[in-house]
Amino acid sequence: MNNSICYLRLSSNIFLSKFIKIDEINHLDNKPDDVKYRLFNVDDPAVIEPFVKIEHKDWKQLVKDNNIKPVKRRNGKNISIDVKCPCCGAPKDYLYDNTGKGNQFECKVCSFIFSSNPNKDKDVILKCPHCKHILDHRVSHEDFDVYFCRNDNCPFYLKNKNSLNAHDRKLYKENPTLIKLRYVYRKFNIDIPTLQKDYREFIKSPIDLSRAYSSQYIIGLCLTYHVNYGLSYRQTASILQDVHEVYISYKTVENYCKAASSIVHPVLEFYPYKLSDTIAADETYIKVLGKTKYIFFWFDSIKKIVTSYRVYDKRDSLSSIKAAYSTLIKYDTLPESLKVISDGNPIYNVANEYWSQNGLPFKLLQVIGLTNKDDISKEYRSEKQIIERFNRTLKFYYRPKGGFSSLDNANSYMVLFATYNNFLRPNKALNWKTPVELDELNGISNMPNKWIELLNLGYKYSDIYA
Repeated sequence: MNNSICYLRLSSNIFLSKFIKIDEINHLDNKPDDVKYRLFNVDDPAVIEPFVKIEHKDWKQLVKDNNIKPVKRRNGKNISIDVKCPCCGAPKDYLYDNTGKGNQFECKVCSFIFSSNPNKDKDVILKCPHCKHILDHRVSHEDFDVYFCRNDNCPFYLKNKNSLNAHDRKLYKENPTLIKLRYVYRKFNIDIPTLQKDYREFIKSPIDLSRAYSSQYIIGLCLTYHVNYGLSYRQTASILQDVHEVYISYKTVENYCKAASSIVHPVLEFYPYKLSDTIAADETYIKVLGKTKYIFFWFDSIKKIVTSYRVYDKRDSLSSIKAAYSTLIKYDTLPESLKVISDGNPIYNVANEYWSQNGLPFKLLQVIGLTNKDDISKEYRSEKQIIERFNRTLKFYYRPKGGFSSLDNANSYMVLFATYNNFLRPNKALNWKTPVELDELNGISNMPNKWIELLNLGYKYSDIYA
């Protein structure tokens, strides 16, 4: 029997050796930890210097003094657009097309690198903070442009390169894009006024609720059944008919709820919260017409207040930046000790980098994986678990609805759900008190009337912050 087992093991090793190289087996113990999102690292800010045009000599004088010849283009393609060096004024005959796409050029006369986009690099020069080499433009995304340091003698690059183990050196040699070694800087082109406008106006009402045919109490009943008890529009219309003998269609219930969300939205956003310095951030998903959409929750893990709750089409950097804004704007003054706990998703790093560049800095602490492999994960996993439990709470209320028919419907519901959580839902961790206790709700014994009072409060906030 033992001989048979040995024979089988030997046969399996010979079979596997046909598909696995011996060199790879030798380096198995030398592999780095398989950390998700390891490709994304936020480096130190770039050195930003004002652009100074060479005025004491024009390009013709520089060409004459240095005997500079026009660029010889090996591919036979000429620069089709009318462009010249913004530094010395050299024409396109003395410009290299760095990308071959006409979006970045290098001047042969003065070695200045610039973009053809008039909004990019117009007044400043970006330099590597480690070697002071001018950064090269790598790629343009919808929300930001990526620059990197091309200098092979940059100490940042050399340090990262020398720290590679045998497995990573081989991996980098085969595919350099898999491992980040060079300094990278992201220059954002997101307009803050546009963010502010979107922050206020993403909720719209289909009807004027003040002209609704039903009474305010019936509207309060619709909100109570739909939000507090998680019933769908059809179920809410059915229970109103069966229990209260109120005959309205599910579409009317939908219109009432969407209109109510637009009214209470100013209360949810502009109420003077007293937030702590500990925020947990996470994203979860829901279904809209059968397709996955993403909710970005930012949540005061101590006060249990939802500060961001919006649904987005994509789980991308812009969504994370908008979610962060919805939270940061709720502070009168950002505390120096403000910390945001999230998972390892790199879009939080992008949001952190963007708002640090725009005067709203916070400390990002990322809890990686399911086990505590580092000190941050060990210390802050409890905050991460709090928002995970909150995600499950949402799913409990959301599940009977079976998804939403539009992104607007999804966002309207999230406004109502966040309002319910912050002002109406008692929390066990707060000794069964609501996260925010409104004086206006004191003495009101039933939930429909509490919703009516929130609507009245919403009208007041709309007038103040219009």
